[in-house]
Amino acid sequence: MMKKGELTVNLNSDHEILREKFGQGAEDYDRQRKHVIPHLDDLYQILADLTSKNTHKPRILDLGAGTGLLTSYIYDRHPQGYFTLLDISEEMINIARDRFKNVQHFDYVVADYTLHKFQESFDLIVSSLSIHHLKHQDKQFLYQKIYDLLNPEGIFLNADQVLGPNPANEAEYQRNWMEKIQVGSLSESEKKIILDRMELDNPATLNDNLKWLKNIGYRDVDVYYKYYNFCIIYGKK
Repeated sequence: MMKKGELTVNLNSDHEILREKFGQGAEDYDRQRKHVIPHLDDLYQILADLTSKNTHKPRILDLGAGTGLLTSYIYDRHPQGYFTLLDISEEMINIARDRFKNVQHFDYVVADYTLHKFQESFDLIVSSLSIHHLKHQDKQFLYQKIYDLLNPEGIFLNADQVLGPNPANEAEYQRNWMEKIQVGSLSESEKKIILDRMELDNPATLNDNLKWLKNIGYRDVDVYYKYYNFCIIYGKK
């Protein structure tokens, strides 16, 4: 059922599986994520720290917003901001809607962000643990789309997974990740959902991500946080 502030568009056929997998168990997603992503609080806290802007009421877009967990960190710093949360999963967006049900200036979009046509520009665009699912050409397409959507001096922040620069590094990334995952806290059905989602991962190397941003024209491109395969990438228009 469509709700005020939501728009559903056709999905890229490659993303149908993503929508299905991330809709499963949406109500437990936040709790599971904290068991699966090492130092998740640091990842989100640092990204939120990097969102400081001179704009008093920034327009903020969260791509692949899921349940709104990352947005909750950013909202603490920008309670006067105007937020748009977009996700491919209606189940996830419904949880985000409930999280911010008493907050004004929030819009919700159920859509494929590679296809959705935005009608406004933004001061800040963020994403977390989402873009790595795309094919590499789609990542580059999305980075250009984000750049075009940003206002002058606007900032893009992406907290995401990256591939190791060579097989030895990648093996160490995966060894550490599997060691840190707190599977003992999860049920067998939850483990299956999480492992199924991980099968959809398609990260690019950190160097490729940085190169794509620079080639598009982002300024001050940098990595402000990195823990093995998890990092925060920054770029300004």
